[in-house]
Amino acid sequence: MVHLIPLKTAFLLFPIVALIISLPFMIYQYRKYKYFNRIRALVIYSFILFLMSAFFLVILPLPSTRDVASLQKPGTQHYQLVPFQFVKDFIRETKVEVSHPLTYIKALKEPEFLQAAFNAILLLPLGVYLRYHFNKGLKATVIITFLTSLFFEITQGTALYGYYNAPYRLFDVDDLILNTLGGFLGYIIAPLFTFFLPKAEDIDKSIKLNDLSVSFIRRGIAFFIDWTILSIILNFISGDIKWIGRIVLIFIYFIVVQSITKGKTLGKSVVKIKVKGKGNNVTFKELFIRYGLLYYVILGIPSILNYLIQLQNIGEIPSFAYLYIGIFIIYGGYIILLIIHFIANIFSKNKVLIYEKISKTKNVIDTN
Repeated sequence: MVHLIPLKTAFLLFPIVALIISLPFMIYQYRKYKYFNRIRALVIYSFILFLMSAFFLVILPLPSTRDVASLQKPGTQHYQLVPFQFVKDFIRETKVEVSHPLTYIKALKEPEFLQAAFNAILLLPLGVYLRYHFNKGLKATVIITFLTSLFFEITQGTALYGYYNAPYRLFDVDDLILNTLGGFLGYIIAPLFTFFLPKAEDIDKSIKLNDLSVSFIRRGIAFFIDWTILSIILNFISGDIKWIGRIVLIFIYFIVVQSITKGKTLGKSVVKIKVKGKGNNVTFKELFIRYGLLYYVILGIPSILNYLIQLQNIGEIPSFAYLYIGIFIIYGGYIILLIIHFIANIFSKNKVLIYEKISKTKNVIDTN
């Protein structure tokens, strides 16, 4: 039951870790492979969950106090540097008799055997991952597994790098041996676990980038990057002329610049997409229609309606109840229509929004 605490902790913290790494991971996938593959993502996220589980199994549960030394008896051993001591302990404690095979089964239930088996199994999945997904050879797998085990043992031997005043787990050279053996065995038996999965080198073979549509998540990342940049620039513009600066900045960044860069902004370049028109390269006119509709009309209408509501609230324009309600209804209905239109396109194959249909432009994968 003690081992369930680290595993529960790993599973509880995994969504947080996955959320943190998702953005850089997706950008990496877009830049390296030009698209996001769900199978590859599943393998990577499961690999991260495995590493978290293995690490927490090594360090948890934590002591209740940083003064670990006060909880230990004088002369407590913190390091075991004799190789294969676990073999001697197994022979001494389990009472195995070579001439009596029935004693073998009983020995398999002894704590000494179970502890050694656990240490061998701990990094066995690492060997599987290294061979299947990372295409590492046997030598590299053994070295990486050994270094991973060494990291675990150093973490234990240094009392979480000095956080506690004494180690609460034993630095054991036998753990290095058994962990490395586990990685070796994982490499050997990897085909038994991965026979139902496509080979890592074959994942991208059947993919035709020109046939793939650009997901809204990918477009959203580009949008986030672009508007982070624009927001920083707008912060340097005073409040009275900020709305003018916003209009001009949108025109320069999304229309002028993209006409020069052939449909790319910084955000689009990061995730390897670009805007394409009727021809190979999008034109200034197509960009003007596209982004004029998006920012000056579609997203501009809510800003105008919201501005009218604010003027009524401060008394700049007559505050007629019916006028206020009418503007509010139009505002709410318009937003609902935009949401419905967006959701409907999430489930469509082409994922082309209304301003793209009118301008006859679309986002495509930049294969260069």
